[in-house]
Amino acid sequence: MAHFLIRPELWHKIDLVRNRDVSAPGGWRYEAHLSVLADGYVSPATTIRRTQAAALDRVGGVDGNVSNLAVVSLPATGDRAHGKVLSSRITLTSDEQATLARQSKQTRDRNKALDRSRRASNPVHYRPSRPQQQRDERRAAKGLKPRRTTVPAGARTLNATGKPRQAHRRDELSNTYLRLRGRQTMAAACAAEASQHRARRLAAGLVAAHGARLTIEDCDIRSWFRRWGRACQATTPGRLIAALAAECAAVNGGRLLRASTFATALSQHCLCGRRAPKPLNQRTHHCDPDEGGCGLRGDRDLVAAALAAYTTLTDPDAPSTARLDILQARNAQIVFHQGLQEALTESTVDVSPPHSRGRSTTAAHPAPAHTQHRLPVPGPQTAASARRTAGTWITATPDETRTALLRPKAHAGTTRPHPDPSRTPLRDSS
Repeated sequence: MAHFLIRPELWHKIDLVRNRDVSAPGGWRYEAHLSVLADGYVSPATTIRRTQAAALDRVGGVDGNVSNLAVVSLPATGDRAHGKVLSSRITLTSDEQATLARQSKQTRDRNKALDRSRRASNPVHYRPSRPQQQRDERRAAKGLKPRRTTVPAGARTLNATGKPRQAHRRDELSNTYLRLRGRQTMAAACAAEASQHRARRLAAGLVAAHGARLTIEDCDIRSWFRRWGRACQATTPGRLIAALAAECAAVNGGRLLRASTFATALSQHCLCGRRAPKPLNQRTHHCDPDEGGCGLRGDRDLVAAALAAYTTLTDPDAPSTARLDILQARNAQIVFHQGLQEALTESTVDVSPPHSRGRSTTAAHPAPAHTQHRLPVPGPQTAASARRTAGTWITATPDETRTALLRPKAHAGTTRPHPDPSRTPLRDSS
């Protein structure tokens, strides 16, 4: 704050923001956010890293798909004396996959607990399930009284028009339900922040190693989510590409260009210029010499990333103007023959996410081979907060809008106030 408030002529505003925190008194955590009309704060280490990235005379290509992100860069001069071919492949490690599986199980368990709590608090609005009905029929046939069902497991009770008799927003919610929903909200926010932080750190490492002059195919990620939604949610390719574009733009002279897939078809070509069609399930590129090819063999994504490095655009803002420069690609294949074959077979630079403290990973200082990309495990917030000076309170602060009985016109979406005055009315958006 002292970095910005030391300038009195700079317009600024301080907002008091609250976030859901079930461990805090009242279930909310309050923070002071500073907004200024100026560029954001950039640490000295980040400035040095971006200055070094701007000095790298390299061109690179990026190939993004559902499971990984591949980057290949070469010297812009095309001379072996000015550097070698570098490649990086970002995938989910076993630790990250285990973390995501654990988070997914916790989410499923919380959803089941929330559903049970809602059914237990509103049993008249749910019908018994088929096994519960069969149990009651067996007891009635034996002359026994029906067993009392505390948690009906059937569908919602409907009226004559086929709609629920009572909307979900008007259900009675227990304190346990509110606490579980608060934990669910916190876990989702922590997971999203951890994923965003991982994307920014990986983008910073990629730009530091390969430079800020990169080209990527202009793909519609929405179609990926329609076909592979769960896999895309785990790898977040759109978030990685957006973070990479922002990091390239932050470097002087850098930009992430987008090339149309219809005009280039990078995954269906070879560096020699020959078209090598292959289905989506074939992840290895091989330009067969028996069919007139050059014999190049490598990873499909890395080969496509290398071809993206030699894609030229007549208009940088129009992806449809992209064309593949076959002459430069073929020349690079001849000049960097041995190093190119190694780079297209496996990742040669382990772009570990650079931390705020310590030396960042660059092309001159590659990270150790055993270093892996680790996804930060969501947990309690450890950032410093403002000191409490007004004491504590046992209930949460009411919403910004007044309660339903005090508003002049209560619309249909408001929650009915609880008869207990000590409870704070909350909106149920489930």
